[in-house]
Amino acid sequence: MVLLFCMVSKSVVAIARPVISGGRDPCSVSDFKVLCRSVVKGQKNVNAATEVSIRELMKRTTKAKEVAASGQKSGGGLKTCYSNYDSAIGNLQKALKDLKKNDGFSLNINLSASLTEFDTCNDAMGGAKASNVFARSTKTLHEMADNCLALSTLVKQ
Repeated sequence: MVLLFCMVSKSVVAIARPVISGGRDPCSVSDFKVLCRSVVKGQKNVNAATEVSIRELMKRTTKAKEVAASGQKSGGGLKTCYSNYDSAIGNLQKALKDLKKNDGFSLNINLSASLTEFDTCNDAMGGAKASNVFARSTKTLHEMADNCLALSTLVKQ
């Protein structure tokens, strides 16, 4: 937990809060702009863009969790991913509540926690013989979580 807090604090401090005015593209702050724009679909309102991104990440995580469930009995990375996806979904649900309350600090903590869950899954899959489709899926979930975190830095508190 202390490590997570240190990572979040470092991320929050390191990410400058750009001013999005005049309907500028909120995805301009993300590392994975093409993916962000495909999810946000032209949304200019920062809170709405963040919410859409979190909801889409939850939807895709739920699907990935179902795939991981079918292979978790074999152990290895899929078992880790299944557990982590479950935790990530819980953190994303909390993040949506934080967004509604304009609690940027808690929003960043919960999104950072979900990003950590996806990173742990990626690490677990690194040595396993997962299908290319599942490996790409874990990478995409990580990128989407990173985008959600970037968008959350724009949310007014």
